[in-house]
Amino acid sequence: MDVQFTGSWYDEVGEKEAALNLIQKGAVVLSQHADSMGAPTACEENNVPDVSYNGTTFNSCPNTYIAASKIDWTPYYEYAILAKIEGETIAANYTSSLVDGGVQVLEVGSAATSRTQAQVNFVAGQLKREELEVFDCDTFT
Repeated sequence: MDVQFTGSWYDEVGEKEAALNLIQKGAVVLSQHADSMGAPTACEENNVPDVSYNGTTFNSCPNTYIAASKIDWTPYYEYAILAKIEGETIAANYTSSLVDGGVQVLEVGSAATSRTQAQVNFVAGQLKREELEVFDCDTFT
């Protein structure tokens, strides 16, 4: 079956509408897992703090941007290329983290409280030292 891409990988208008719906229902902070400006724009227009995904909205949403995470594919590409060079199979499942730089925490914005940067640094440090797990199943299951 041939699959052809004919549109956008995301629906910025739909994402903004979804964010506005959440804001109208009383959401006091939003985060999104999309590369569009839909949700961050809705947040900026309605003065609702926003945590961005895979890039900063620091300049576009100066009044509401709190922080962001970002994926850096470099560690995976290095792993995959080296595996191929050495004739090894590339694992079907690969996980990256703050430890190898595949996941990054970007700057904290002025919309954050004064304690936010310290808390982001503290938690990121725990994750890098592997003292904290993102999905602690002992706590949440």
